Amino acid sequence: MSSSASQAGQPRGLVGRLLAWIMVRHNAPDNAWAIDLLNIQDGDHILEVGYGPGAAIELITRRHPATQISGVDHAQTMLEAASARNRAAIAAGKLDLQVGSVTSLPFADASFDKAFAINSIYFWEPPQQGLNELQRVLKPGGCLAVTVRDKQRAPYPDFRPDKLIPLFRQAGFSHVETHRNGVPGHPLICLLGIK
Repeated sequence: MSSSASQAGQPRGLVGRLLAWIMVRHNAPDNAWAIDLLNIQDGDHILEVGYGPGAAIELITRRHPATQISGVDHAQTMLEAASARNRAAIAAGKLDLQVGSVTSLPFADASFDKAFAINSIYFWEPPQQGLNELQRVLKPGGCLAVTVRDKQRAPYPDFRPDKLIPLFRQAGFSHVETHRNGVPGHPLICLLGIK
């Protein structure tokens, strides 16, 4: 794995902090779009996998202050960045951030109304186990949004809907929808799975 790919998957040090700043700017439209698709309601308990610098969480807490949010990311650098960005939500008991893996989520069965992962499925090893875990921690009728880039260059073709929809179904999601944002310069696909 190249050094830059390694940093994207496990950001650390000064380069990791710089990458967090870039993520905030680059992923802003992805965050807003995915959050809109989730149709979050006040009182929902939300999980973000791969929260990075915590910008999507910050957006949710501004839009929906009555939600409870948890997050898992495998990078200590991102825990530090997201905690600093969302200090008030943590202090208010509305946000729980942890370092961990999507393949072994530290939550009880049926804990969340909604879950999402923005541009992080590329780093799940293996993706099927992550989807199985997300299905496990969602409540019946819960919704999962997984957002990926709609591009033909590596690694994106391995995460096209024709490859991901069967994985969602194998994990037990009864209904899967594909959404495209239609933005030529920043194309995204979001798969919404209902448990």
